[in-house]
Amino acid sequence: MDKTYERINSLFEHGLIDSGISILISVVIVLVINKIINKIIKKKINDPLRLVFPMRIKKIVLVTIVLAIIMSEITAMQSIIKALLASGGILAVVVGLASQEAASNMINGFMIMTYKPYKIGDFVNVREYNVIGTVIDISMRHSVIETLERTQVIIPNTIMNKAIIENVSNVKTQKANYLYLEVSYESDIQKAIEIIQEEGSKHSLCLDGRTKAQKKKHEPMVKVHCVEFNDSGIQLRATLLSKDSGAGFQLLSDLRLIIKKRFDENGIDIPYPHRVVINETREKNDEQTK
Repeated sequence: MDKTYERINSLFEHGLIDSGISILISVVIVLVINKIINKIIKKKINDPLRLVFPMRIKKIVLVTIVLAIIMSEITAMQSIIKALLASGGILAVVVGLASQEAASNMINGFMIMTYKPYKIGDFVNVREYNVIGTVIDISMRHSVIETLERTQVIIPNTIMNKAIIENVSNVKTQKANYLYLEVSYESDIQKAIEIIQEEGSKHSLCLDGRTKAQKKKHEPMVKVHCVEFNDSGIQLRATLLSKDSGAGFQLLSDLRLIIKKRFDENGIDIPYPHRVVINETREKNDEQTK
């Protein structure tokens, strides 16, 4: 028993009891410092998203301090610490090169959390990479976007901080949605416009964005414009307002089906490509038969 204790005791620089007390006191001090830092950070930062970066940095620093104290009390670890300190210059270069990208992502992650071009729950469009979806996580290294196909796209913060991002959720009042419909030249264009305005105004997801003055002038709730003359017909564009992107998607989907049915009932044609196949051999045979 005494030999076992002596072996364990010899592992520590100042003996098992003294080193244990020293480590325990150090841990208690670190825990107290941790609570103080938590109070200071939470008092100054109210946004949970912005708390992530300083909290993680604090945790890394405090854990590193505790590990360093424990290692300094263990005799076998002292040689490792000295070797690391002796080769600190080379190690710093190697670690610096290896962690350059990671550090860049962390800095950009901090910038994103500070300036908040987007936050968790926002529906965004990263145009350069054709990624559209909802932000479900922002870490120090990357941002995670859940696409409409329910897949998760993980993008490094360095890319996200440089990219041009359309934040669809960052709409203060209403979201404008555009419904494109093409009507044949032979159809009643005015009747088509009236149907689009009528059905759009009736839909529960369509919001009225008119001012009081516009309402007094009896301006339509849904504005329809002729935007282009195509080969087969006239293209119309209706502007409809919704509370957000999700409601807008459902609004346009419903109206396409409703308006198609109304067009059919009123003899309004939506043009589509026609292909006429001429069989010269058959025509010659028909002429010979005659």
